[in-house]
Amino acid sequence: MLEEKNPIVLYHAMTHIGKESIHTEEIIKKLSGLSLKREPQDKLLGHYKVGDLAIATMIKLGEKESEISGFKILDDFEIKMVFRLFEEVEW
Repeated sequence: MLEEKNPIVLYHAMTHIGKESIHTEEIIKKLSGLSLKREPQDKLLGHYKVGDLAIATMIKLGEKESEISGFKILDDFEIKMVFRLFEEVEW
């Protein structure tokens, strides 16, 4: 499901992964790749991008922010947006 291009399908897949705490090496690898999706075409909901939810999902799964590829490239505003999304998602 994480190979899907449709952002709504990705949203449901990632929130399910976070809700059920599905933590495998393969899932973390795919989420890490998705965490870099920050372009306009990667829009998810409102201002949020696919990468934001991938990062929030990885944090929910217990990954350290300093080890998340997409987190390392965020500015302060984007970091606040990721944490706001983390709080808004009904895990």
